[in-house]
Amino acid sequence: MQIFLTVSEDYDQSRLDVFLKDNAGDDLSRSTVQKWIDSGFVTNKTKEQLAHKNGYKVTLGEEYVVDVIARPPSRLEPIAMDIPVLYDEDEFMVIHKKAGIACHSGPGDDQPSLVNGLLHQFKNLSATGGERRPGIVHRLDKPTEGVLIIAKTDRAHAALSKMFQERQVEKTYYAWVLQAPVEGEGTVNLPIGRHPVERVKMCVREDGRMAITHYKTEKIVQTQTGRKFSLMKLGLETGRTHQIRVHMAKLGCPVVGDSLYSRSAKDYTQYGLLLFAKRLEFPHPFIPDKRILVELEFPERFKTFERKCPSY
Repeated sequence: MQIFLTVSEDYDQSRLDVFLKDNAGDDLSRSTVQKWIDSGFVTNKTKEQLAHKNGYKVTLGEEYVVDVIARPPSRLEPIAMDIPVLYDEDEFMVIHKKAGIACHSGPGDDQPSLVNGLLHQFKNLSATGGERRPGIVHRLDKPTEGVLIIAKTDRAHAALSKMFQERQVEKTYYAWVLQAPVEGEGTVNLPIGRHPVERVKMCVREDGRMAITHYKTEKIVQTQTGRKFSLMKLGLETGRTHQIRVHMAKLGCPVVGDSLYSRSAKDYTQYGLLLFAKRLEFPHPFIPDKRILVELEFPERFKTFERKCPSY
């Protein structure tokens, strides 16, 4: 099995092992990719030579090929679940991921994931991402609902992954937040990294990875008790873990129902996290000049919150 990767702007001058760990599959450890490099599995296609040094500084636009021995067949259990298909082709599809389900299993989470449902509902899924995440090209947080691309073939997985790396995929989110930003429209450009103490959380930190979120206030609701809620339209240039949730909380406007970044989340548990990946637009990976646009209607819980929030 081969994995094809191109160095994006985010990883220019990063270590080779860091670049591979972050881009070749979410279930990879740094020691695993270092073994790949030491074993001669990684080729710098741009320079047409094997990559031997873990600490080699990759540069923007460099192309790499990783030759990985195929893993044994997945031991994940197929589990029936409702996965609506919004757009479907032979090599990839776009689905509606429901809130409350993780894209794939992770440390400390033994609940059924989207992968279990995909294995039950679909025969062919790409293997590029590894045993734990067949078909998963990109992710949404467990409590986040919305549109998600799934690869059926390794060829599609590589092409789609490259589009995400090169920021060719336009992602539009909506969220109800507490309060309202001072500026009705703007951009948050603040690096995000793992929280130094609470390891399940992310935070803004100087040594974090670049993260850029564009926002626009679509609606502001003043409640009977003096509270304020805002409906935000959000666009991502980067795709960091919890990016919207961290950036909105940094603005003093945490997402309604966010149990990690909002102190009042318990007041809105009936709605879940009110963050919604509403729209995806991207070039067709194999047909020139064709673009694919997939958009969802707001879920009922969003509509219910909008009706009820003036009374809070």
